[in-house]
Amino acid sequence: MAVSKHHNRYRSNEHEAAEEDWLMSYADMVTLLMAFFLSMLSVSHIDPVLFEQMKKGLRSDIGKDKDVKTPLGEIKHDLDSLLEKERERGDVTIDMGREGIILEFSSSAVFDPGKAEVGASARANMDKVTSAMKGIEYYKFAVDIEGHTDNVPIKTLQFPSNWELSVNRATNIVKYMIEKGIPSERLKAAGYADTKPKAPNVDGDGKPLPENQARNRRIVLKIH
Repeated sequence: MAVSKHHNRYRSNEHEAAEEDWLMSYADMVTLLMAFFLSMLSVSHIDPVLFEQMKKGLRSDIGKDKDVKTPLGEIKHDLDSLLEKERERGDVTIDMGREGIILEFSSSAVFDPGKAEVGASARANMDKVTSAMKGIEYYKFAVDIEGHTDNVPIKTLQFPSNWELSVNRATNIVKYMIEKGIPSERLKAAGYADTKPKAPNVDGDGKPLPENQARNRRIVLKIH
């Protein structure tokens, strides 16, 4: 009878050891996968959102800290800090979604009315953006720059319509970011005039809504 109990204890210990070996092997495999995907960053540009989800998922699976630092997360943290005063004034909003980090600068915080020159305010804001991007040297972020206007027509020799104005504003920001060291192949400019308003430019009677028009005049940067 004693031999039987000893045998049962031996089999129980053996079973527990086998379970522990399986868990250790699984953790090792996940760690190796993590190292593999990180190494891929040095040779390719992957979807930043999927990358962040992958990192968080892997860390959660092996029971480590769920508050994982990721490239886009670190950039957003830096931007929140660098642009703190601008955010408090309402000059910029910073969000992170499926398209990456989205910064929306009010037009007045970047350009003079009806102008597309990159002035002092625009340079100061773009310097902070490029500084945050260059802080993560191993990750090659791309940036889409969009120009948006309200529905008030413009007709000057330089800008026959809001299309030219919105495109020139986005293009000039691209040029400035190139001067600050961001490779041109990672940048894209687009102008949408008044075709993508955040809010109606006019009310039901066709009367202008100045507050909404101000919201619609904006420069959008999508970092991904």
